[in-house]
Amino acid sequence: MSRRSAIKAEPRVAAQAPQEVLGVGYLLGRARGSLLTGLDGQLEPFGLSAMQFGVLKHLAEGAAHTAADLCRRMHYDTGSMTRMLDRLEEKGLVRRERGREDRRLVLLRIAPGGRVLLPRLMAVAARVLEGHLAGFDAAEIEALKDYLGRMIDNGQSRGDNEQRPPGGKS
Repeated sequence: MSRRSAIKAEPRVAAQAPQEVLGVGYLLGRARGSLLTGLDGQLEPFGLSAMQFGVLKHLAEGAAHTAADLCRRMHYDTGSMTRMLDRLEEKGLVRRERGREDRRLVLLRIAPGGRVLLPRLMAVAARVLEGHLAGFDAAEIEALKDYLGRMIDNGQSRGDNEQRPPGGKS
């Protein structure tokens, strides 16, 4: 058995012009930007931004427990995250707690004020997303979710979207 036959063959992708492939990335970026801009506008009455909402959502879901977790998950730099957490803490939406076993560790918790507000914020986010999906039927939405999930899976299998701190250093 040759070394070549032991290596799993990667699925073949039809050759596409670089600008066509890059066009997909451009459109994904524009869609993300449009969603964030729309969410920023709708969250303004709450005195929050889309990124601040993201912090609250990740903390409430248990997807992040520290500022470093949030930086990796949200692709945000540590200085900006610290300032954002300061603002959320001042608003009574987030609190910082020292770790019990390791006092150097600062854990983040959604504060009672954040817990009370979160369902309203989630409803706003759902409306913004529904607006962006206007005209899509259920089958198209499922197909879009499948396509995006497959892209994420492809990135994970290649190691392209491993959770790394900003700057690419591990």
